[in-house]
Amino acid sequence: MYQLIVRAKKDSDALKAMARVFYPDWNLRLSTLKGARGINEVRKNLEDIVDELLYNIILVGREDAKFLVLEDEFPENVVFFMVDKKRIRNARIITLSRCFERARAIIRNSAQWQENAYVFSHKDAPFVKYSIPAYDLFLGLGEGYERMLEILLGTGYKCTLFVRGFGGTHETYCGPSLVAKIKIPDTGKVKVLSKEEAECLEIKEEDLVSSNRDIVQMHERISMNFLKHSVQDVDHIVVPWSGGRDSTTALILSLKAFGSKHVTAVYVDTGVDFPSNIEYVKKVAARLGVRVEYAYAPIKESLPEKGLPTHNNRWCTILKVNALHEKIFEIYPEGKIALVVGDRDAESRPRSMRPPIRWEGRLKILSPLKNWSTALAQLYLLFNEIPLNPLYLKGFYRLGCYICPALRSWEVKLLKIFLMDDLQALPYFKEFMRSREALEGENRG
Repeated sequence: MYQLIVRAKKDSDALKAMARVFYPDWNLRLSTLKGARGINEVRKNLEDIVDELLYNIILVGREDAKFLVLEDEFPENVVFFMVDKKRIRNARIITLSRCFERARAIIRNSAQWQENAYVFSHKDAPFVKYSIPAYDLFLGLGEGYERMLEILLGTGYKCTLFVRGFGGTHETYCGPSLVAKIKIPDTGKVKVLSKEEAECLEIKEEDLVSSNRDIVQMHERISMNFLKHSVQDVDHIVVPWSGGRDSTTALILSLKAFGSKHVTAVYVDTGVDFPSNIEYVKKVAARLGVRVEYAYAPIKESLPEKGLPTHNNRWCTILKVNALHEKIFEIYPEGKIALVVGDRDAESRPRSMRPPIRWEGRLKILSPLKNWSTALAQLYLLFNEIPLNPLYLKGFYRLGCYICPALRSWEVKLLKIFLMDDLQALPYFKEFMRSREALEGENRG
């Protein structure tokens, strides 16, 4: 999935040491510019080395900073990153590891503004460009985001761009203009930290898709190449499918790479799922022509004994994982199984440090979306004419059960605005809302 390129062999030796310590199972490709020092020679060597089916990261030391001018001559899957040492070989391996992380982040955490559309490119001076691995970009599509921004800011901006930062802080853009910084805590009140006056632009989904077509296809090529080269030693292919954008993207990629006859999706019902989510899965499954197996995790039945899950006691997770694995091994009692998941680096530090491929017993876990942002996954569904889950259009950032402790203050407010009538008769929903209101009251105090 990744190729790291440096100028000379001694620099490459430093990368090999870094890979052995921090990335032993990543199968990184390491290449050199054969010691080239002149711009023209570097350009020619890069033209031969850059692989369109990989993310190519060129690390340069200060003495080679002149090579950075070549950045915009190469396609979107190529990024130059300067290490703050005279030469790469002079840097500590932990420094090189962090530079690798930051360079990967630039590819997914950049955006330009071009003719009424956000374009997710790190070339040509983007208005958003973050090398911080934990950051993520996502689009505020649908009535939920417009309504929430109208409540918070007094203006219902449509089709905004959010940059999710540390501690629940979100930069919010309408076009290239920053309109607000918003604090979205896990619990407590959503707060506007600052806001600016900006024109409310009309941004159309079809313009977003057409403007990002080449970029979406670039990420698709890399992910499909990764999948095709990762299944030679497996017998079956399974996609755990939640109905969320990431797992739906992973499912579409798998279907394109292997065909519907060779892919099985597994949906785990908990008894406390949003009803609209199950409906969405059935509707999209019919459109994609994919076989879906349904597993059941007895979370609803366990609630009287265990109580509502909390941030510190997510006992529900193990039940879901167990139900998934039991169903997979029931379908395929023998053979090795490729499990194609929607994990992305931007979701958390632990996920970013996982290799793209890892084994857990008979399961070979593949993560083709490692270097995707949320925005790219959103665009990929639209690009493939698959509607976004209705919960996203109501303003949700993530999906889960309607009693999920990971629902943030933003989602809880959306539950009150849009879904109270639909959910209040469902088991344990009222108990969940009372517990959240009590918790948020404590936090306000």
